[in-house]
Amino acid sequence: MKFIQILHIENAWGNVSIKTLSPSTFSWVSHGCAYQVLLQNALKTFNNSSFYLPSSQNAILGTVIHKIYELTLKGELRNLTDLKYKWEELIAIEKNKLTTNYPTLRNAILNDYDKRNRTIRYAMSMMKGCNYASNDGSVKKVYSEKWLDCEDLGLKGIADKLIIEDGYVDVVDFKSGYVKDDNGDIRAEYVMQLHLYAAMCQFLSFGTPRSLNLIDIDGQSYEIPYNSDYSKQLLTEVKRALQVLNDAVASRNFSSYAKPELGMCPFCSCRHICNYRIIPDDSYYKTITGKVAEIPSTNMYVLSNGEDMIYISGINVYNVDDPNYYLGKNLTFVNIARASQTADVYTYKITENTLVYEQL
Repeated sequence: MKFIQILHIENAWGNVSIKTLSPSTFSWVSHGCAYQVLLQNALKTFNNSSFYLPSSQNAILGTVIHKIYELTLKGELRNLTDLKYKWEELIAIEKNKLTTNYPTLRNAILNDYDKRNRTIRYAMSMMKGCNYASNDGSVKKVYSEKWLDCEDLGLKGIADKLIIEDGYVDVVDFKSGYVKDDNGDIRAEYVMQLHLYAAMCQFLSFGTPRSLNLIDIDGQSYEIPYNSDYSKQLLTEVKRALQVLNDAVASRNFSSYAKPELGMCPFCSCRHICNYRIIPDDSYYKTITGKVAEIPSTNMYVLSNGEDMIYISGINVYNVDDPNYYLGKNLTFVNIARASQTADVYTYKITENTLVYEQL
């Protein structure tokens, strides 16, 4: 086998032009690391899904959960047997994507039967409420996974659920993770996202926003008061964010947009190509880039990283076609671990979650 070859990110910036953001991406620009968003757009220009780090288990399960809800709302899943079968089918599809895109990933375990059962319980309750004719004779239009294209606003995205009735629209967003922050308040980024979806619905003449709702994995609903002034303010901020992001690309000046954090960098989807990442010393998994200076055996590479020499063992689990090919090559190892608790900081080993990239 060969390691994934990833093109140098500097070759991508000339092709990056950001015209729209999704509500979730905009909230990350506002609350998180804008440089991550820039790197994600740069990776898109290569049109190779293997260049992205795989999503976390929670993120992948979130995708599966959303699909289960979508198919339930459409009436394509009608009973417990359908739900169980579809869950396993979707998990198998996601696992196949991982093994296909990431040849060095040996642990592609995704299933979480607690989340599966909680999802199925709520989906079963959905099935009982799928009659959309109201008592007064009006008919609701209910859309799941509705694509909203509002390029003139600088926004595009998929709304989880929309209910349109008598000139009004209710926006529903399903969340598989924590809905509230450490203070017990609805997370600010979720409030922001729902208001942007409301603005998009209004722009597309679906109706006047009537309610905004978050629903967690257990089916608990949280209503967020709609604030039209806040929606208008966010639309102005979206335009400003697009200008700022494109100016950063044009100037190639990214330092002020990177927001490295010890609590976030170890899980960032772009840490394999980021020049600003910081990985805490006590982190079990490390991300390390260096030039292969020595290959003492088929089981070990020695990387040169500045003044440090880094020893990485366990290479032979990959059955590399030509180990010596990598002598002098720049490699990035994602999710490697200390060789042992007593080993020095420059000795690491391959794990079941390790990804290896050759930086061209």
